[in-house]
Amino acid sequence: MESLLKPEFGEYSPSGGNGSDGEELTICSVCCDEASGRHYGVVACFGCKGFFRRTVRAGKNYVCRYNGKCRIDKAGRNVCRSCRFQKCLEVGMEPDAIRPDRDKTGRQKNPRRNTQFESVNKKSSVSSLLGDLPNMNTIKEDMENRSVSPSLSDTVPLRQNTLIADENVLTTLSEIEDIVIQLQDNFETTQQTLPQMAEAITKPSLISARTLLNFNGTMGSADPHCVSSNLRRMIVFTFDYINTLRPIADLNADEKLSLARSMVAPFLILFCGYHSVISDPQEFECIYLPSGHKLPSHQNLFTKNSSKKKFILLENKAEHVRRNMTEMILHQLQRLKVTKVEMVALKAIMALDPNVKGLSQKSVELLVIARESVQHALFSHLINNFGVLEATSRFAHLLLLITSATRVAFSLSSFFQLSRDVNYDIDGVLEELLFFDHLMDRI
Repeated sequence: MESLLKPEFGEYSPSGGNGSDGEELTICSVCCDEASGRHYGVVACFGCKGFFRRTVRAGKNYVCRYNGKCRIDKAGRNVCRSCRFQKCLEVGMEPDAIRPDRDKTGRQKNPRRNTQFESVNKKSSVSSLLGDLPNMNTIKEDMENRSVSPSLSDTVPLRQNTLIADENVLTTLSEIEDIVIQLQDNFETTQQTLPQMAEAITKPSLISARTLLNFNGTMGSADPHCVSSNLRRMIVFTFDYINTLRPIADLNADEKLSLARSMVAPFLILFCGYHSVISDPQEFECIYLPSGHKLPSHQNLFTKNSSKKKFILLENKAEHVRRNMTEMILHQLQRLKVTKVEMVALKAIMALDPNVKGLSQKSVELLVIARESVQHALFSHLINNFGVLEATSRFAHLLLLITSATRVAFSLSSFFQLSRDVNYDIDGVLEELLFFDHLMDRI
């Protein structure tokens, strides 16, 4: 949680352009990224300028999900719009400076050239392009913002601008991933055995405390209770991700819960699989858990201390799930050598599913735009790194990982079905969120 807190008074904070040091004037007063000029009374980047203008023009009223303590900097500015807008006001941005007689992108018909920032404008500050993630209309607006400087519009081809925008989507997804992974409770939480999911979707700590996510395996082999605790922790991570990634974060609680039920099982399987692979690239069979425990191949979970028939059945089913996990996820991740950028894009594509039941037409439209922007960004990234033919093949193989994760989720659900059949007590939260009944909504 510390990475999201606002800086203390003793830490560096931009002056808003009031200082005499010329170098300081190239820093955005809001997020500390490279500034592009003076906007609405303060030195700011194009991203914060566009965000402030859109917020004021639309009359939006944002609510912080983290008690107004979000740290607004280059890495975290896209996470909380409420705190970002508040920071804009704190550093001196003037809402009255947004004039209605300007065009859609806020440009004057005859803009005066700011020579002090001409050299800064020539530097393609990638993360300044994107204000809100992931919205193609926003990308378009911010790309238009960059054309304010004649020198930029004359020297940067449209294709390069498109590539920058695509990479910026992926960069922001990576930033969101890092922030959600680092979230830890800085106060004691009260975990409930079976919380109401309508409440837990907005208060994930009711399911499990936000403990440190550490997939290093140093805690040794896991037992069934440990596995259940880790699944709970990864559900909390998934809910935090849902509450951070826009436009999902702006949906109502019922729609968030519909999305969560649809994707939580394959999402946490892909999340766990990826971190298992990067934790030990030489180990092809071991599943690593976020508590520091691991599940080595052929480890007995249920028959270690009992030979009863029901425990033998559970052991066989658990081994089936583990085998599917290793063959369909771990081995494929190893073979493809999936990068972090590719993984965060896949997870976003999985989460931004417009086909889930229970969504309003407006939410469906927002999710379609967001998902297409991520898919386009990922494909553009692959073409830029591999060429068209190899990129097309790799793109298809990456998307098939989502299908593989869903198949593993079904096998996990069959384990819960067997647990019911043999009267084995299982965690109520896991049964509610990972059981087959809810996964059926995906097909």
